[in-house]
Amino acid sequence: MFMKKKKTGTPLEASEKVMIVISYIIMSILALCAILPILHVLSKSFSSASAVTSGSVLFWPVDIQFETMKYVLKETTFLHSLKNTIIVTVLGTIISMVVTITTAYPLSKPSFKGRKVFIMLYIISMVFFGGIIPAYMVVRTLGIIDTFAALILPFFIVHFNMFIVKNYFEGLPESIEESAKIDGASDTRILISIVCPMSTPVLATVAMLYAVNYWNNYFHAVMYTNSTEMQTLQLFTYNTISNTQTIVERLVAGNYSNVSIDGIVSAVVVLSLIPIVALYPLVQRYMVQGITIGSVKG
Repeated sequence: MFMKKKKTGTPLEASEKVMIVISYIIMSILALCAILPILHVLSKSFSSASAVTSGSVLFWPVDIQFETMKYVLKETTFLHSLKNTIIVTVLGTIISMVVTITTAYPLSKPSFKGRKVFIMLYIISMVFFGGIIPAYMVVRTLGIIDTFAALILPFFIVHFNMFIVKNYFEGLPESIEESAKIDGASDTRILISIVCPMSTPVLATVAMLYAVNYWNNYFHAVMYTNSTEMQTLQLFTYNTISNTQTIVERLVAGNYSNVSIDGIVSAVVVLSLIPIVALYPLVQRYMVQGITIGSVKG
């Protein structure tokens, strides 16, 4: 009997090892597909103009120089656009989190009157969008064109994120809130002091999702801003790519012989990625847990 179990168990162990090896190979290939383009862009931003133009730059800088980075930081409006994007991202994330939490908390309570009606309205508005022209007309009527409000308010709540938070709140034990109510705590106090600290994983996840959405938001910047003073980082990147002739004239006038157009675009992309990439490790440990737990219940 013992020998039979030993024989039947051996093929299973071997197949598991094969699957593990295959999984590692597939994940390594996917990781390379994500990393190699980043290394290529990073290398071009630090390579000489002749190396970039000749196409000899792959995944390591050729003739390393820092003139391209200096040009982007000193001779363009990159820093001003970065400031605008940081303001929109920080303020927008804070406003979105406040609205999302205060909306999700009452909707997570079965005793809330009209709960099903409000949930249905959110679902309908999530599925059916009024359109670009009505959205623009609303923003223009409010008189917030070419302001930070125009870049934040139309995007201040994402229904999917709200439902993730609502579902997470529904999974919290009611006994803790009931004990706090017996001690005389108000609903606001319970939300701030008990519910939010217990929901750190999902709140950190949703905050990261909002921050990425605001940081990468290009469409609203095109629609609702007119002046260069309100130009965000994504719009600056697009203008850099599309206005190559103007950049060439500036490079010639400023005697930047070691700077190329492709190098400038690569430098802008690299500098744009740094803040959001630096933020991700701070909340990465919460993201899988928050999305998994928050999306289990319907």
